[in-house]
Amino acid sequence: MCRPGSKLAATRWWADSTVGVDLGIAGPSTDEVYAALEWLGERKQAIEATLAARHLSAGGRVLFDLSSSWMHGTACPLVAFGHSRDGKRGMPQIEYGILADPDGRPVGVEVFAGNTSDPAAFVEAVTAIRERFGLKDITFVGDRGMITQARIDVLRDLPGADWITALRAPQIKALVESGAIQLSLFDEANLAEISHPDYPGERLMVCRNPVLAEQRARKRNALLDATEDGLTRLAATVAAGRLKPTPRSPCGPGGSWPSTRWPSTTT
Repeated sequence: MCRPGSKLAATRWWADSTVGVDLGIAGPSTDEVYAALEWLGERKQAIEATLAARHLSAGGRVLFDLSSSWMHGTACPLVAFGHSRDGKRGMPQIEYGILADPDGRPVGVEVFAGNTSDPAAFVEAVTAIRERFGLKDITFVGDRGMITQARIDVLRDLPGADWITALRAPQIKALVESGAIQLSLFDEANLAEISHPDYPGERLMVCRNPVLAEQRARKRNALLDATEDGLTRLAATVAAGRLKPTPRSPCGPGGSWPSTRWPSTTT
C-alpha cells in the first residue's frame, strides 16, 4: 500500500523502510509475501462486499473500466495475447476490470484472461454488482467500447438496470444528417437533451466539448504540417533530379494508368 510494485521489489524496498520494524515483521521472505497475498485473496469477496455496502447504494451509479498488464512467463493460466492498452505489442497479458463508486473509489476488481473482450468483462461486472452485492437498481457507467448495443440489449432485460455511455462516431453522424442534432444547439456550458426513434426510451445528451475540440484541432494541424513538410522535401528531391518517373508512370513519357481499379477513400 505504501509503495505498490512487484513482490520482489517490495522485499528489496523493505530493508530501506521502518515499516517492517514498526510492525514487528522485519525481513519477510518472498514466499511470506506471496503467502500474505494468498491470505488476502481468500478474503477478497468479503472485503469487496463490505466496500460495496459502504460506497454503493441502490439507485446510484457504478463506474467500470478495463485495463491490461503485460507479463513475462507462461505459468499464469490467465496469460494470453490480446489488445494491449499500454502499447506493449508481442507480449502476453492479463486483463482486470475495476468497479468504482461515483467518486472513483475502487470497490472491486475482477481479473480476466488476456484475450477477454470488453463486453464479456462487462457482463462479469454486471453479475458481480447484482448477485454478489445485491444491488438491482443501479446505473452502469462505461465507455462506448464497453457498453455496446449488445450489452444495452442485455441491460434492457434486467429490472432496475440503467446505463450511461457515449455513441460512436457513425451513430452521431447519422443523427446529424437526419436533423436530430442541430449544430446551433451546441454550447460549451450547457447540455441539450434530444430524443430519436432509433433510441427508444433513451435520453441523448449533446454538448460541445472545448477540450476535445482543441485536441482534435491540434492533431489536425500537426497532420497538415507533417504533410506539408513531406511534400516540400519531395519537391526538393524532384528539383534536384534525384527522383524521376518510371516509364510506366502516368506522368512519364508515354505512361498510362494501370488497368487496376483504385478503391475510393474518404478522409
